[in-house]
Amino acid sequence: MRISVLDKDFELLGEFSIYRSLIWNRRYYEPGVFEIHTAVEYFPLLNSGLYIFRHDRKELGVIRNVNYSQTNDGARTAFCKGYFAEHLLDGRVIIPAVNITGTPEEIGRQLVQSYFIAPADNGRAFPHLKLGEVIGLGRSTRLQNTGDHVGEKLYELEQTQELSHRLVFDFEENVLTFETWAGLDRTDDQEINSPATFSNAFYNVKNVVYDRDDSSAANFAYVLGEGEGADRAVVEVDLRSSPDQERREIYVDAKDLRKTYKDSAGNDKTYTDAQYRELLRQRGLEKLDEYATVETVNSDIDAAANLVYMKDFDLGDLCTYQNHDVGIETVERITEIQEVYEGSKTTLNLTFGNGEMTSLTKMIRRETT
Repeated sequence: MRISVLDKDFELLGEFSIYRSLIWNRRYYEPGVFEIHTAVEYFPLLNSGLYIFRHDRKELGVIRNVNYSQTNDGARTAFCKGYFAEHLLDGRVIIPAVNITGTPEEIGRQLVQSYFIAPADNGRAFPHLKLGEVIGLGRSTRLQNTGDHVGEKLYELEQTQELSHRLVFDFEENVLTFETWAGLDRTDDQEINSPATFSNAFYNVKNVVYDRDDSSAANFAYVLGEGEGADRAVVEVDLRSSPDQERREIYVDAKDLRKTYKDSAGNDKTYTDAQYRELLRQRGLEKLDEYATVETVNSDIDAAANLVYMKDFDLGDLCTYQNHDVGIETVERITEIQEVYEGSKTTLNLTFGNGEMTSLTKMIRRETT
């Protein structure tokens, strides 16, 4: 595997293909992370670089930590770690305030354009970043915000519609492209994509551990906006599947969301009652995402049995998990894929669901020698 080390302008500083271990952790609802342990002679190269690039992937790594150590017996080690390029979007906060109506894709494109590509303050510009093609994903929503990091806010907004964004790196052109995207539906109920089912019936599931925890779960939110006392705006957000389901409430203080605001030209604008309620509802959806049931299934899976990584399933895909021995069957999205390379051994770990925040986590391991 060839790994290139790049400077701040994406110019090549050097390359290496020798390493003791490489962890490449791709994530759907937050920036991925990586860690490389390599020969000590590559430490100066890593220490002088800002980015790393694997030529078999589209992700770009941002180096945030470089380490060199030597013990009393002379053993020397070197490693670096950091985030994928989506982390760069957290380098800007939403200042001045924004009030945007549109799909998560449209909102994301406007934020990237305003704070990275063509900001009012040229010092905020990020060279070598462009917008990709419009895909047309998502439903219309509203964003009113001041002070949040751009990347974090985008992930919050997108997660309510099971979307994501990425910065795709073109090594030849030295450019990052912002894209909104969604994983594929690989369930049995659709006919567009080949289905992906992880099941003991297919002999690709082993060593299952199941755990469910809803001690902190909530499914109903009272979202309170501007105003005082009985005049305060209140919106109820109910995520229960039926009125018979147990109701577990949270209170969301959304006084920061204002009905009257200034547009990009500095003109005073006012949301209609319906528009303002929609704005409050979106805040409720984002908060309830933090209180979803945690349901985990940890499994050792031989992915080579009947499903091939990045062909039959990939990050973001909606897949089916089954274990007939204990009656588990659920449909969840792959939200994290960790690739670990150590010598000739490769381990692949998959997480279904949203880890500690939502419904299903499964660890899938594949080892090859």
